Amino acid sequence: MMNKILVVEGQTDIDFFVALLNKEGIDQVKIKPPREYDFSKDTVTHFPALINLTTKQLHAGQIQNLGIIADADYVSGGGFDNRWTALTQPLAACGYRIPNPPKRKYLGTLFGHPDGLPPVGLWIMPDHKSNGMLEDFIESIIKHSPEQDALVEYAKHCIKHLPHQLFSSYQETKSTIYSWLAWQKRPGLTLDVTINADLVDVDAHQMQGFKDWLHKVFPQ
Repeated sequence: MMNKILVVEGQTDIDFFVALLNKEGIDQVKIKPPREYDFSKDTVTHFPALINLTTKQLHAGQIQNLGIIADADYVSGGGFDNRWTALTQPLAACGYRIPNPPKRKYLGTLFGHPDGLPPVGLWIMPDHKSNGMLEDFIESIIKHSPEQDALVEYAKHCIKHLPHQLFSSYQETKSTIYSWLAWQKRPGLTLDVTINADLVDVDAHQMQGFKDWLHKVFPQ
């Protein structure tokens, strides 16, 4: 049986994308972090080896559709340019056509293969061009209201005035999002609540570009 596979970085990403795929009516997609493939950590540093494995499954006809979502982390990934290179090199080695990096945000990429293998989709968070991560994407689509805007701004204020900041500066948006989530009606929920509790604007242009890419990768 051929599978539809979406590879993401970890469990919090899975929660968010499961909620989004369900809302979009995109079904029968298996969402997996790298640990599903017996790598030691849920980290994008293992993605090149994972891509080599999944492309073998594409050749064997075991995968019908493959999408990859990774963060353009400032530190661990070296930003968007380094992440693009790291994730496209193993695809190029398997014969996939690799275009130049995108010039516009929120388009995503679908790589074709001259031998007719299934295309492979790639989206590098937050917008497939800039440095950042999933939480930066979520911050950009938070549904505006007086109370939610006030909570986000207060979270940013608190982070700037912490007596001791133990996390790196590039993770400030992650800290903002989880602080904001902790102050909702049901505190401490995971990222999927942003979709299920209608806290983000699923019709925002940023989200529309991402949804368009998902539908191209996993046509129904």
